[in-house]
Amino acid sequence: MKNPIISVLDSLVPISALNQGKAAKIISELGPEDVKIIVKNNEPMAAIIPISRFNKLLEAEENMEKEWQRKEK
Repeated sequence: MKNPIISVLDSLVPISALNQGKAAKIISELGPEDVKIIVKNNEPMAAIIPISRFNKLLEAEENMEKEWQRKEK
C-alpha cells in the first residue's frame, strides 16, 4: 500500500510544468481515480481529474440536490 503522504505529494503539479508544455504527459498519466492538484506559489489552484470521475461527481451532486429538495417538501 502506498504511503498517503507520498500519494499527496505525487498528486501535486506546479503550474510551471503546464507552462513548459507538460500538460499532455500529466493528463496521460492519470489513472481512473487519480487527481492532480495544480499548485501556484505553493497554493492549490485547480484540479485535473479523469472525465469518468468528473461525471461521477456530477451525478452525486445531482442526487444530493434531489434528496435535499425531497426533504424540503
